[in-house]
Amino acid sequence: MDISFVTPHLTVYGGGGIFIRDYANKLTEKGHKITVVAQKINQNDYKFNSNVSLIEIGGPLPTNPFHWFLLRFTKKKFFKVLNNIKADLIISINFPSNYFCSNLYSHKDKKHIFYCHEPYRYIHDEDFYSKLPIFQRIFCWFLRVFFKKYDIKSASEADAIICNSNYTKHRVKKIYNREGYLHYSITNIPEPDKLHDIDIFKELKIDHDRPIVFVLGLTHHLKGAKDTIYIFKKIIKEIPEAILLIGGWMIKKNEIICKKLINKLKIPEENVIFYGFIDDEKLNYLYANSTLTLYPSINEPYGLIPLESMRMGTPVVAYKGGGPSETIKDGQTGFLIENYDLNDFADKAIKLIKDKNLRNIFSENAKNYMENFLTFKKAADNLESILKSLFSEK
Repeated sequence: MDISFVTPHLTVYGGGGIFIRDYANKLTEKGHKITVVAQKINQNDYKFNSNVSLIEIGGPLPTNPFHWFLLRFTKKKFFKVLNNIKADLIISINFPSNYFCSNLYSHKDKKHIFYCHEPYRYIHDEDFYSKLPIFQRIFCWFLRVFFKKYDIKSASEADAIICNSNYTKHRVKKIYNREGYLHYSITNIPEPDKLHDIDIFKELKIDHDRPIVFVLGLTHHLKGAKDTIYIFKKIIKEIPEAILLIGGWMIKKNEIICKKLINKLKIPEENVIFYGFIDDEKLNYLYANSTLTLYPSINEPYGLIPLESMRMGTPVVAYKGGGPSETIKDGQTGFLIENYDLNDFADKAIKLIKDKNLRNIFSENAKNYMENFLTFKKAADNLESILKSLFSEK
């Protein structure tokens, strides 16, 4: 099959971009012809196989207000490219990509597949946009007034919708009144035995016997920055030698929140490490050498971090709302906590840190679970099967 992935941009390293990179590369290996179309592609962060065709169309990105004022013009640019490339299936990733791919009438043999990682939160998720700063709330109002109709219409006209979790499927049904195919978008996590030896403890300048509580992905206000610090304060009351390792890119506001709370709660600075961006190879060693991973994200549609952590045998404590409740086996590979229950969250984390035997059981369960049920190969085969089924309906 000739397949095109469409996204506004691949400039910020994150789950949606990793999904496109890994599945574009894998489908190419399976013999399909793959094209990725975006306004801009950072090829240093997103490394595609040489057989994957990359097309950049330019223009302001969604973080720039002019992107939205020029949305119809940008659609025309995507439209021109998509109508002139050979593609059996065009896969849009979220809004506004679904809008860019709608109504490709000049080539009716092309099918538009909307891969929905989540209905656009700045338009459809009141719990998300109502907690933004005032300027951003005003911007979200602007998006809802002028662009919500484009998102809903584009989703309704797509030939099919694929969802990354049952949680997302339910949201798609509620918002778009469409049924979706379920596909857990497991990414290509390297095999542990293929990783190079890295002494993380030496790099972090901490003793090997100090427990590491790993947190990453604090990329917006519902990712749990404030909860993370309150939970860790409870942890170090019981386990004063514990280290909180905060990794990955985070928004500046979350960094400020974390540092202010660390100071306010009198958490020793030596107990908290801000690591910053982590490349894929080192990320797996950080997971593997951490005692557990905290994932205090609220109503996360999918949740890549718990899967990465479990793949490396590191138990996860997470809020149960959203996708993590479908992928974490409560009481077997980690613990699921009611939203905002900080005491239970901390208690479960402390339990895993203190009880090495339980932690080892969870670790083995997590690795076996990922190896037997949630592998990248199975996920890639499943996506290919869905796409072949949709292609054969032509």
